[in-house]
Amino acid sequence: MSYDKSLGVLKTTASNTISGPFTRAGEKTNLQVPVVNYVKRRMFAYPLLIITDIISLSLSILLAYTMRAFLLPAAIKVLPETSMAYVYALWWVPVLGSIFFIFEKSYSKRVPFWQEAGQIVKTTTLAFLVVICIVFLTKQGDTTSRTLVLFAWVMSLFLVPALRYFSKLLLFIVHIWEKPVIILGAGETGKLLLNTLYREPNIGYRPIGFLDDDISKQLHPPELPSGQKVPVLGSFDEAEAIIEQSGIHDVIVAAPGLPGKKLVQLVNKLQRKTYNILVVPDLFGMAMEGAEVQHLFNERALVLKIKNNLNDRFNLIIKTVFDLIVSFLLSTVLIPFMLLLALAIKIDSRGPIIYKDTRIGRNGTEFTCYKFRTMYPEADNILKQYLSKHSQAIKQWDKFAKLKDYDPRVTRVGLVLRRLSLDELPQIFNVLKGEMSLVGPRPYLPREKEKMQDREDILLSHPGITGLWQVSGRNDIEFDERLRLDSWYVRNWSLWLDISILIRTVAVVLKGKGAY
Repeated sequence: MSYDKSLGVLKTTASNTISGPFTRAGEKTNLQVPVVNYVKRRMFAYPLLIITDIISLSLSILLAYTMRAFLLPAAIKVLPETSMAYVYALWWVPVLGSIFFIFEKSYSKRVPFWQEAGQIVKTTTLAFLVVICIVFLTKQGDTTSRTLVLFAWVMSLFLVPALRYFSKLLLFIVHIWEKPVIILGAGETGKLLLNTLYREPNIGYRPIGFLDDDISKQLHPPELPSGQKVPVLGSFDEAEAIIEQSGIHDVIVAAPGLPGKKLVQLVNKLQRKTYNILVVPDLFGMAMEGAEVQHLFNERALVLKIKNNLNDRFNLIIKTVFDLIVSFLLSTVLIPFMLLLALAIKIDSRGPIIYKDTRIGRNGTEFTCYKFRTMYPEADNILKQYLSKHSQAIKQWDKFAKLKDYDPRVTRVGLVLRRLSLDELPQIFNVLKGEMSLVGPRPYLPREKEKMQDREDILLSHPGITGLWQVSGRNDIEFDERLRLDSWYVRNWSLWLDISILIRTVAVVLKGKGAY
């Protein structure tokens, strides 16, 4: 194995000092894996990200000034005039914000976008609370506009995460935010991790190869969604030598099937050669939101403190208040639009405008769920006749409880409503009645309760108009996978998770993917 500076690649051949057990006698291999001399380039990443955040916060203040100086006076005539002097007076706010991000280690964390966005919102909010305290304590009320500060905070909640995302994406493309890693374990977990890192360039990790003891993994290495294969460079026993010669000192251990004692020995051995080791434990499906890592020093034991957020009365109150406020605001905007949809349904086909059905609510109580009618009144008879003539449709119905290709029960207007999920708009009244939530598990039918089996933790939450299943594939997801996603949502609930799902729902609905 050698590093070719002219090509910028890590080259391994059968004649190298490191030749894995996967090379058969007389067979030469020539694996070329892109490697970037990231150590020097990465030095520019942190200052560039700091500059990006300062620009974001400065733009937030300028946009806030535009709103205060031009838009607000048009609505409220009695407001006094404002000037750029108020903007200049807040010159220190972007600097203070970046200091808060540094304190929170925001520039060194490598996490998915929505997780980072949640952390940014919290840090930004805290920074602006400190700004208000400073203005009050230093008696700058005459030279600082409190309305400007408030508007700047609101603008920053959108601008800072967005510009941080695009700046990281750009830095990744030019190999500044990029950080090469070696993944130990080329099994299903390793492949899942590879695809995640491919989808999330915001994290910045670039897998250059795998290590695995399984010979078949060398012959059939994992592939990226683009079809590009990521080679297996050697076995676990060769890890130290490969790390030392490649100069790649960041490793992800993705071998949850490895016995605990061997896993500990492997991590302890590699810790001497690496800067960072990420370990993916065999804890899939366990609640992780808000989990705290602790340790018992004398016993040398690792302890995970895990909470059930929706068992907390205070969290339930927060979720309910959030649902009611947002639903009320949305209903004032949506009611005129819903009246137009109601008229279209009435003109298109005979029957009621609203379809009412019994669904399972929180704690297993049943309630009447509202939807716009998208089917003909005699839908059940139409379905029976269609299934009796189309055997392929029966398989589809049994698997998804939906007819994906063609559903004869759906009206012309109903097809459009389903594609854009507009048929679910009346459920906002279920939210206002306290029967549903904006975000939550899928509203299941009473007959589906038996299929839920050990997933009854789903009933800790009100069902939602949208949910994790909605932004993860909608009706393309099989029933068992929906249950798993809903169960994960309930056990990992947070207010930011609800907000992020609501934002992602808009993009999913506009694409129309998975809607039938």
